Amino acid sequence: MSSLGTHQLHIYSGFSLSKDDLSTLSLLYAPLIGMEAVGLYLSLESLLERNNLKSETYTHQEIFDLFSLSEKKFLQARYQLEGIGLLSSYEKEDELVYSLCAPLSAKNFIKDATLGLYLYSKIGKDLFDKISLHFKLEKFDKSGYQNVTKEFSEIFTSKVNEDVSYSRFQYLLGTRPSRPLKTDAPQFSIDRFLQMIHTDCLESGVTKQFINQITNLAFVYAFDETQLANLYHESIGKTGLFDYKTLKKKANILYSYLHHQNTPKLSLKEENMMTDVELADYLSNSSARNILNDLYPSFPEKYLMTVEDIYSKIDLPRGVLNCMIIRVLKDKNGELPGVAYFKKVSETWIHDNIFTVEDAIAYVTHAKVFQEETEEQNYSTGGPEML
Repeated sequence: MSSLGTHQLHIYSGFSLSKDDLSTLSLLYAPLIGMEAVGLYLSLESLLERNNLKSETYTHQEIFDLFSLSEKKFLQARYQLEGIGLLSSYEKEDELVYSLCAPLSAKNFIKDATLGLYLYSKIGKDLFDKISLHFKLEKFDKSGYQNVTKEFSEIFTSKVNEDVSYSRFQYLLGTRPSRPLKTDAPQFSIDRFLQMIHTDCLESGVTKQFINQITNLAFVYAFDETQLANLYHESIGKTGLFDYKTLKKKANILYSYLHHQNTPKLSLKEENMMTDVELADYLSNSSARNILNDLYPSFPEKYLMTVEDIYSKIDLPRGVLNCMIIRVLKDKNGELPGVAYFKKVSETWIHDNIFTVEDAIAYVTHAKVFQEETEEQNYSTGGPEML
């Protein structure tokens, strides 16, 4: 690819960084990707207009000059931000769009099976425990106190405009969830692994959470199906049930024995990661099965019928509907609502003039999305067994 210097860029975001976000970036992300990458993230964020969370048009050379970066250093930092889930990049001819993604909360970062383990490996147990304690919130003991807080209806009154549906305001009520990390383990087949184990030892059966836990371990430790299957059977307790905490401990022991180091290290891939962005073409031409397979390879078959119903009953282009389906699946943690739900979403999109796949991509990438579940603030942390 030719030099980026003359290429124009735009920066978008769907959230504003909080003080907690800054602490998370400095104390949790920086040890893994370095302050240069974190610095680029904060620099791009500083160029956003406060009223609409998007930037003016710049050339890459202006960015290089403004932040004293060579093109090589800029690309290295950009790729690290993309890889760890803090940045999404979109390219069209000589123009790029950089969409900032919200950092994970400290709780979710520390408990993440991939990031938490790499951080533990990078900084060691003592410093890991100290940093974890820094983010721990002490729970207020309410015993002996009476709750005298006023309810909303006691203080405020409102006349509802019945011509405006509540769904139109959902995007104003929370920040977009950050992009989840994709931990592909090409040497590992979950189907082969499941054939090698006694699944009746799983208390809740083969759940999505169990599959994610196993594939994460396969990625982090570079284990194959036989190694993980053996560890799985060694992790069955006296009750005859599988214990995931035991599996993680045994995985760490086996890794230490095989590689003569306590935990895996996070490293950057050396190969050139620059590829053309073909998202619009993918959304416009992918079938229902391809979309679902790419997101959730073990999706329930009923999802396929739901998507086909969405295609036939909602009058929007295929690419727009695929974009909508992907966004809803992400926001609903893999749960696909019925057609009625998508009809309501489509009404909002139509009202906002979303009729092309390009409009849809910009809409779901940059709009604020309603978070239905508020994260718990109080949590406890420990060593790698708590991740």
